[in-house]
Amino acid sequence: MTYARFLGLFVVLPILFLLVRYRRTLSWKGLAPMGVLLVVVYAATSPWDNMAVKWGLWGFDPERIWGVKLGYLPLEEYLFFGLQTLLVGLWARARLERVLAKKSQAPASEAHRSVHVERPLGPREVSP
Repeated sequence: MTYARFLGLFVVLPILFLLVRYRRTLSWKGLAPMGVLLVVVYAATSPWDNMAVKWGLWGFDPERIWGVKLGYLPLEEYLFFGLQTLLVGLWARARLERVLAKKSQAPASEAHRSVHVERPLGPREVSP
């Protein structure tokens, strides 16, 4: 299996599923933090991944990649960094929205029960 086919099946298809599934709740404003996360991922991952390939820790079969390389890495590897980040980010965002929606629908008595304090906390209980 080629690297591109792997990305298509196991990363792009799940991203498309999440985009279609949560299309009503997605907005550019809500997705903006993922843009920042992508910058961090590329800045943190690209140098050490390039060095690992340069030093021979791992490599890429020329028969399974497109042949376009940036540094020591094939283009597909850079696509993987970004697409995997988007996949996990979309999933986490959708999951967080579901949890927050359930929490906001909880009965008021249930919410108060979990944080009920019978007496005020003293200074020694608040700080070490």
